[in-house]
Amino acid sequence: MSASQVVKVRVDGLRHIEGYSRKRVQWLLEKVVNEGVWTKPVALDEAHDLVLDGQHRMEVARRLELTWIPAVRYVYAEVELWSLRPAHQFDWRLVTQRALAGQPYPYKTVKHRFPGAGLPLISVPLQELRGGVSATRRRVGVVPRVEVRA
Repeated sequence: MSASQVVKVRVDGLRHIEGYSRKRVQWLLEKVVNEGVWTKPVALDEAHDLVLDGQHRMEVARRLELTWIPAVRYVYAEVELWSLRPAHQFDWRLVTQRALAGQPYPYKTVKHRFPGAGLPLISVPLQELRGGVSATRRRVGVVPRVEVRA
């Protein structure tokens, strides 16, 4: 998928690949509510809807009980990734395997560089992300436990 192609995907089908910060989620939640618009899509693995970039945005969407979230899908094998922690070494296959098993990495472990210009800035009114119908597939699964920092 082209990095410039932003689609709406169901929030309930997304999975974390790493933990997140509660403080950061709260800060972002207040920002999104105050602005009334969604300004950056999440980056997803196209095969499993794993959140490669946007763990905090995903949590904000859940807390706001949004149905949809703007996203850009990538072929994970084509995304450069590395570890920010020497104790954790991996490739895209291992990150995928752990996320699908409900064992995401700790907060601030997996770093990505996306092809092209990366994630675009957008402006989607929150109302467009609530309920309704979209041409996007629905996935429902168990939400894995993730490391959360206060």
